[in-house]
Amino acid sequence: MTAPETGGTGGVGNTGGTGGAGGSGGTGGVPAGHGVGESCTDTDPCRPGLACNSGVCEPGGETPEGSPCVIAGECQDGLQCVAGVCAPAGSGGEGSDCQSDGDCETGLRCDLVGFAAQCVPQGNVDAGGECSASRDCFAGLACISGQCAPVPPGAPPFGLPASPNIECDEPSEGSVRAYFEVPGANPAGQEKDFFRLPFPNDARLKSGKPDLTGFPTPGVSLLPFDPVQVYIDEVEKEDGWGANPVVTFRFSGPVDFESFREPTDHSVRPVRWVDVTPGDPSYGAQAGLRWYYSEGGGKYVCRDWFAIRRSASSPLEPGHTYAVFLTTDGRAKNGTQIERAEHLQAMLSATAPSDSVLAAAHAAYAPFRDYLTGENIDPGSVLNASVITVGDTRAPMEQLAAAVEAAPVPTSQGWVKCADGVESPCPDHTGDRACGSGDAAYDEYHALVSLPIFQQGDAPYLASGGAIQTSGPVRNEDVCMALTVPKGATMPSGRWPLVVFAHGTGGSFRSHVRPEVAGALAAAATPGGNVPVAVLGIDQVSHGPRRNGSTESPNNLFFNFANPAAARGNPMQGAADQIALGRFAASLDLTAAQTGGDAIKIDPTAIAFFGHSQGSTEGSLGVPYSHVYRAAVFSGNGAILRDALISKRKPVNIAGAIPLVLGDYDSQFQLPGGTNHPVMNLLQQFIEPADPINYGVLIGRKPISGVTPKHLFVTYGLGDTYSPNATIANYILASQVDLAAHDASVATPDDLGLMEQAVPLSLTDVVDSTDLTLGARQYMPPAGTDGHFVVFDVAAANADAVRFLGMAVSGSVPQIGQ
Repeated sequence: MTAPETGGTGGVGNTGGTGGAGGSGGTGGVPAGHGVGESCTDTDPCRPGLACNSGVCEPGGETPEGSPCVIAGECQDGLQCVAGVCAPAGSGGEGSDCQSDGDCETGLRCDLVGFAAQCVPQGNVDAGGECSASRDCFAGLACISGQCAPVPPGAPPFGLPASPNIECDEPSEGSVRAYFEVPGANPAGQEKDFFRLPFPNDARLKSGKPDLTGFPTPGVSLLPFDPVQVYIDEVEKEDGWGANPVVTFRFSGPVDFESFREPTDHSVRPVRWVDVTPGDPSYGAQAGLRWYYSEGGGKYVCRDWFAIRRSASSPLEPGHTYAVFLTTDGRAKNGTQIERAEHLQAMLSATAPSDSVLAAAHAAYAPFRDYLTGENIDPGSVLNASVITVGDTRAPMEQLAAAVEAAPVPTSQGWVKCADGVESPCPDHTGDRACGSGDAAYDEYHALVSLPIFQQGDAPYLASGGAIQTSGPVRNEDVCMALTVPKGATMPSGRWPLVVFAHGTGGSFRSHVRPEVAGALAAAATPGGNVPVAVLGIDQVSHGPRRNGSTESPNNLFFNFANPAAARGNPMQGAADQIALGRFAASLDLTAAQTGGDAIKIDPTAIAFFGHSQGSTEGSLGVPYSHVYRAAVFSGNGAILRDALISKRKPVNIAGAIPLVLGDYDSQFQLPGGTNHPVMNLLQQFIEPADPINYGVLIGRKPISGVTPKHLFVTYGLGDTYSPNATIANYILASQVDLAAHDASVATPDDLGLMEQAVPLSLTDVVDSTDLTLGARQYMPPAGTDGHFVVFDVAAANADAVRFLGMAVSGSVPQIGQ
């Protein structure tokens, strides 16, 4: 990957610039002469590339391609100033992803928007002028140390990122030690970098909450806040640790990674992760692991570090305690035995240390010591260990779902039957948000539905607000809604079956009004015949009027990692929407006078959910708690945030900007350690209550007490750059569904670690006396399209989804594939 360097061309005649380059001497690689906005004469000229108009220096717009430049406005029309040379401008409009100023069209530049690099309007500050961000400067310049200046060679267009200042020792010669140093203990250990104590670790809990004192942060540089400290502050408010951690160990020197591999005969097990929750049926249970080792360090963790994570199929259970440990079977790279730290030995001793700090850590390790005793494992065989107690990661969503159920059933108003000339009741009803002109397969109705809002503060929560209040709604909001009703069919048993459709980021309440959704479901083809199904959709969180007058892209508002409260609150509010809509739909009984068309009644026993992308994320959190939905189809549904942050490039290129935001990147501008990086672990810890990984198993395999299990179908499009395939695989594994044989469009399927089952796939499970189909299937997108949209773009995928939903709402056990 190349460094994200984007920005827009300055254009000709950008007057009103400030902060010239400093007169005839020139500064910082800027040619001699006056800068933009400064006075000029024939004898006291502007710098090359600028024009003296009416005694004031302005961008000249005459420098040809390939010639030196300072700002884009010096270049001829259609050119940008990239790396100090006029070069062709890109086609990226405002909000488009970028990697250099050359990706953006004239008048725009590349800068950070939250945790992503996008084309934004260029500023009007010239070289040498004061700035707070690179967007204050003309394209071609970056804000460096508070001043607009030419972009240094090899640097991104938005400036030089700051990095943490950690103290690392040179690797030890001879013997190698496994670090375990409890901060503040007496006698002190070899305390230096944060990760000399395995992390996460119950030894870092104070009153049950994480104490992250000393966790490295980059400070304020490219963003107007410390992007790591804001998450540290939030994580320290949580109880316990997350359900999907990466556990990091450090060594004083190189180790032999092969010696930590488990042999095929399982004669030794150098890396273990075991449930040590006293009295729980899962006591002693283990799961598949992956581990990683790096001799190289980075800006957050020193060299010689070892990271361990569980399979995505096995998120940790809330409230459980786990021990993650290495055994002395592991060896140093030189073949010698690795030294055990004194503080670790104190943790494993039957006698508590006299020092209060060590004694507190010793108490946290009691479940591990008891496990070793019960299993007759010699404590001396433990090379290093961490003990982790998982917080109740699902509690916020459980409380939110309960609050939705306790609130009044949503009401609606302003119903109209769409036709040419009919005005929608939605506040923003122009363009593709306007009433449709009609379709042969269905009628379209618009209305406003009053939904409970649980996010605190003022939408759209770009810089502040957005946290979820689980005690009850903060307010109600009238949200745009569209309902399609099949034509040429009668309501089965006097009531319509219904699918609630939740659109992806950038969509609208009318996103289902298309042939592949409303059209196909109006006469859903099933083995038992066509089933007429109504479809309902709303503006999802951060869309349409829900932006509260903001013109900011929904991409930036929903994926708002610059504001932790919104990053977690947005998908949770979306989940609340889907639960509330299910309740609304189940009670929908309208007369013709109310609708302005026909009477509409919905069958409360025949409602299913269909989510795409953002809508799938929301549905995967909310559907498990709903008492209404019979089934769900999830398209483009990823899980485990840290995996997405490393590889997600659409609708915003988060992956490209993360290493620069954190100030930690290798020669290829990649984040050292990738998904194992400590900050990725930190962000994952915070997002857990809103991560689909923790809810997949609740839909069907292990439903919540008192909630009926549901059918589930997950589509997997190869080459998905919006929800990277690794994240979709994570959700498939976590939800424990079967894998249907791949579609004929796929030449070589991705290896998901599951055995494919013949199609049609149906009745995969019986849970709580309910016959279920729980499955996933792979599809290849047509050439030139993204795998994110296979449910719409691949005929077989669309037919599979429609058939699945049609069978589910008609009371049949649905099938996947034919």
